[in-house]
Amino acid sequence: MFKKDFWERERDCERYFAEGGPYYFITTEDLDWMLYESREEFITGTNIVSISGAHSGFSIMDDVQMNNHHHFLGSGRYEVAFSFAEELHKAERKFQKSLGKPSLKEWEIRIDPVTTLKAFRNITAYIDRNAYVARLDSMPTGYPWGSASLFFNGSLWLMDSGSKFRDLGGREKRVICRSHNVDLPESYRVKNGMILRSSFIDYHATERLFNSANQYFTSLTRRGEADIEVAAMIGEKIQIPNEEVFQIVNGWFPGQTLRELEPEIRLKAALKMRKSLGSSNRQISQVLRLSAEEVNRLFPKPV
Repeated sequence: MFKKDFWERERDCERYFAEGGPYYFITTEDLDWMLYESREEFITGTNIVSISGAHSGFSIMDDVQMNNHHHFLGSGRYEVAFSFAEELHKAERKFQKSLGKPSLKEWEIRIDPVTTLKAFRNITAYIDRNAYVARLDSMPTGYPWGSASLFFNGSLWLMDSGSKFRDLGGREKRVICRSHNVDLPESYRVKNGMILRSSFIDYHATERLFNSANQYFTSLTRRGEADIEVAAMIGEKIQIPNEEVFQIVNGWFPGQTLRELEPEIRLKAALKMRKSLGSSNRQISQVLRLSAEEVNRLFPKPV
């Protein structure tokens, strides 16, 4: 069988991107309290996301549901993306009120256009890395409240696919929807009271925008600089783990080890680490083997 080479596949990705848009990156305010504190609350949050997508018509292509914020990547006109954000806000506000938690009346939700294939890939990696970066007990594809496990996963067909939403009883439908409006797509499937992500995330469309499974996996595990760019877009501050920063900085000097770098080159590397990676003084000192005094002279700490 004829196999397309890298550049032919890349052209296909560019064509799919052009044909499938417009795309939007939607992120909710990073709260200082918890939206979800139990498995049951996460399940309700998942159902709210899926129902908001269905009612608005916004096609969700990737998402992650953290304790205190959400990220979404999807396609549809701006009006559709805005409708999704409104539906989500309304339902979450009602749910959080029922739990006796702080009001979500002023919940900020950002909607940013995604205009290039590179940005789409970077944002996908950023979303799918969220739990992996924030939690010590999770890898990207093992987090149950996000879409990462769906992409390029040939074993999905072996998993229990749940029950069809249309086959559920009226009471169970109303419990899931938290409403008498139970008009949802027939493709939705349910397990243990949760609408499964495999039935409401358009993961095949996301897969078509990566050149290969290898490219997706590489972007998922080694995209430190991309994470910094995306975080800057939405006003988040993150710090990449030392192990990843070491790999990135080492790649700036092929054929050399960081220990072999001349002192003046190390100082230039320190400047680039601060500008490109947002590294702290402590991280710069540890990765480049510079003394704390040297780094503090380069980047004085506020008194």
